[in-house]
Amino acid sequence: MGPAKTRAPGPRRAAFLVWLAFLCFGLPEVTAGTSPLWLTSAGAWILTIPLYFLHFLLLVQVALITRRRSWPALYLLGVVFGLYETWITKVVWAGYPGGDGMSLGGIGPAGAPWFGLHESLGLVLFYHPVLSFLLPLAVLTRLLPDWGRAFPAPDWVFGTGRRAVARRLGLLAVLAPVTAANDPVPPVYLATWLPLVALLWPGWLALARSGIAGSAASRPRVGRAGLAALVLGLGVVYALTFGTLRPEAIPPMAVRLGTAALYPVLALMLWRTRPTPDPAPAPIARPGALPLRWFLGLFLAGLGLDLAAAGGIDLSGMLAPFAFLAMMPLGAGLFVWLGLWRGLIRRG
Repeated sequence: MGPAKTRAPGPRRAAFLVWLAFLCFGLPEVTAGTSPLWLTSAGAWILTIPLYFLHFLLLVQVALITRRRSWPALYLLGVVFGLYETWITKVVWAGYPGGDGMSLGGIGPAGAPWFGLHESLGLVLFYHPVLSFLLPLAVLTRLLPDWGRAFPAPDWVFGTGRRAVARRLGLLAVLAPVTAANDPVPPVYLATWLPLVALLWPGWLALARSGIAGSAASRPRVGRAGLAALVLGLGVVYALTFGTLRPEAIPPMAVRLGTAALYPVLALMLWRTRPTPDPAPAPIARPGALPLRWFLGLFLAGLGLDLAAAGGIDLSGMLAPFAFLAMMPLGAGLFVWLGLWRGLIRRG
């Protein structure tokens, strides 16, 4: 009985990891509207999907190995995630390609800021910690007992209490105008979202029918060989993209060194958080499809805004600036509350 529980069946493990890759990619990237028609985009398959998947799974391993699984620690790991926007996309350093994205100035010399204000507060401190790391983690802890045992329960957003409902609605209010504004043509919106919805929802139902929940095929740990593969894969992604993707946006050496210095600072903050003792928190009592229903609701809300805009009522155009602006105080507030107060001062 013991070996049967610990040995992961190859096909089911592979199917789970493929589904996880689409989850890690879809929550932040399709929601942001920055990967239109991703199903037919070579860049999405070669770079974007691996980038999100490798980052997420590697940071999960860091949390497990170091036993830093509290909310402050997980948030700080999400901030580390967000820093990829410097080295790979250069968005934090140089804004969006062609000036398509919203920009509010930055920190540094006039005319050539070192760090974009919205890009730093909104993307690095809010969007990626929440959408690229905490939210996929919450989905997995809701659906899979092994993930629920390893990490805090996802009641902050997928619980049944009033605060969880308010957070879900708040995320919808912020994200629906963003996805609609960045992907404003209804046929393109549908061609972008529907393949992902079809992969995530029926894909999860197929995995559930295969008995993935509670099996070794869905375990969060990847083992030494898997960890080495994650580090190597992510190293290749960074090495190939730093000098080839928007090389004109690479800032002076002083800015790069300042960015690199953020990593040991975050590592020290992470070390100061209180480790989660073994055994890990108990699994959630009632796994369910609430996360997938929420994602479907986000898709429908964005579609509604797109259709309203097509009918002459530009709701997304009016709401999107407020959604983008809201990310900045949300990011600053999360960093102060989770990173500084609960992580360093209160250490709870």
